[in-house]
Amino acid sequence: MLPDWMGEPFASKDNKLLLSRKVAKRLLHEAQEAFPYEYSALLTGCESAVTGYISMPHSFDKHAFAWDGATFFQALNTIQKSKVQWLGVLHSHPHSPPLPSASDHKGWYYPMLSYWIIGLASEEPVLKLYQWKNGTFIARDYAIIDDPA
Repeated sequence: MLPDWMGEPFASKDNKLLLSRKVAKRLLHEAQEAFPYEYSALLTGCESAVTGYISMPHSFDKHAFAWDGATFFQALNTIQKSKVQWLGVLHSHPHSPPLPSASDHKGWYYPMLSYWIIGLASEEPVLKLYQWKNGTFIARDYAIIDDPA
């Protein structure tokens, strides 16, 4: 059994994940600011709605992201104290399309969570959502939702 703060955004087979418009804009902006390095964040919210995030320190590697244990556990502690759920991870691919790489496959340990990639290699950024299923990433649909007034 998972702790309360650990979400399962794909718990329902046909669940379409929702992403706050405000969060989407801020994540895109921060990913572009980190360019040419990879940007990453832990996504938070409730059930299948991503309504917040915690930016993680970007590595000075142009082709990979990694977190040190202390920073990662501090972020998880923040999620737990905030009474929200950890729903997924987002990172950027500054120089390639938003397709899971071999490193993405090798380093993914949370199959119940969502996996988002922002591709910055084209003229317009592209945001893709994936679910880990049967040992590989499957593209999933999502919807951008307006934030409550």
